[in-house]
Amino acid sequence: MKTERALVDAIFKTALEGCDADVSARKNALWIAGCTLLSDVLLNSDPFTRARLLQGLVAELREGCAHLGQLLSQPEETVH
Repeated sequence: MKTERALVDAIFKTALEGCDADVSARKNALWIAGCTLLSDVLLNSDPFTRARLLQGLVAELREGCAHLGQLLSQPEETVH
């Protein structure tokens, strides 16, 4: 199983390669993929965790938007 960081890197790499790094051209497809991933996490969470995750979603999305450039420009970790 991949580490959390390796999984995030794989998701970003797949999303960016899938749209030739032109996110605006494929934003609907990326939105659907993101919603699907989030839905799966929520579906597989207990009601308390689901409510807690949904309550913090807006703040996490705002923080993600603020740091998106930094997240996308981090070098890949080398697996030893």
